[in-house]
Amino acid sequence: MKAIRPWTPYIVLVLILAIGGGYGWYRMSDTAKGWRYEESLKSFCEGLIPYEESAGYTGLDGSRLSADHRARGSEGDFDSCTVAGFDLTIARVPDSTLKSFDGNDAFDRLDEVPGDSPPIPLGGGWRGYTDLVNTAVVLNCDNKAGSVFVTANDDDVDDLDDTYDASDSERARGIAELVAATAVNAAEEWDCDAKAGSRIPRLPAPAERTSPYAPKGTCAGIRLHDQEYVHWIQDAPASGTAPLERCVLGETKAEAVHLFEFEAAFGPFAQRLRSDDPDVGTYRRGAGGAKGSYWASAQCPGDGPRALFRVDPTQYVHIDGGSVDEFARDALATFAERRAEQHGCTDLTLPPASS
Repeated sequence: MKAIRPWTPYIVLVLILAIGGGYGWYRMSDTAKGWRYEESLKSFCEGLIPYEESAGYTGLDGSRLSADHRARGSEGDFDSCTVAGFDLTIARVPDSTLKSFDGNDAFDRLDEVPGDSPPIPLGGGWRGYTDLVNTAVVLNCDNKAGSVFVTANDDDVDDLDDTYDASDSERARGIAELVAATAVNAAEEWDCDAKAGSRIPRLPAPAERTSPYAPKGTCAGIRLHDQEYVHWIQDAPASGTAPLERCVLGETKAEAVHLFEFEAAFGPFAQRLRSDDPDVGTYRRGAGGAKGSYWASAQCPGDGPRALFRVDPTQYVHIDGGSVDEFARDALATFAERRAEQHGCTDLTLPPASS
């Protein structure tokens, strides 16, 4: 029988303590936490979520990565996942796609929830926007006819009835950085040669309702003539990079309500409107409309799909076939001309006066 050396128990104790300490370090240290989080990202959402831009929201906690869903088909790739409460959609869409692929429609995730502001361009050379609820970045593929887009929905955004401050701006900018970095990863993964932007600057505060007689942003140029029922406008800085732009005309009586909503949609946002939904199938034509609802289109550089410009009256507008209808058509022409020019679009097609 072998004798047990007197120091053997001490060696065993040291090993136990070392293993326990190592496990404790692995569980508790920031470095080990970062390693575990990095490993979680590799198998989550096709590995497209960036470490640095997501870590600030997840706290390096892999349990905050959830709802991972993937769809692939001949008409494109589509991933959706949730990062720290942000619902992300990541999609590769050929220019020819006008309908859902494999039963999952990424277009439904574009501008999914009404925002708290007209779309604010991101700047930094990115083709993107935020409305403080939805954030989106579009990357056009130089080597193929299509684009990659990423959207995020922020359910925790503060109500704009409160004062918009620096923390709100920084939160919106951080989400935009996450969306942009995810789009770059997706473009690389899906062999889409695309030009990325630089660091996204501090975002401006959302525009408040202002006098309709001094528009400076996306509403600029719209002349009201005798439309005295329009009491205010709300728009955002005009840009040649935002894939979605809006201008709102409203009135104030018992409460503030929207009257006319103008929208400029580019790339996949225009494709969304040309889906197989019978209610919007008419947008496949170049221009048209009636009774206050009109649309126009143009060809824009880098885009396969033609851009769409449209105006829709809300239920608060009475269209009697007279001056209100004429105003809507003429105002859309001004809106479309200005947005098309700033985006470098050509072949602008407007609805005829007899529509």
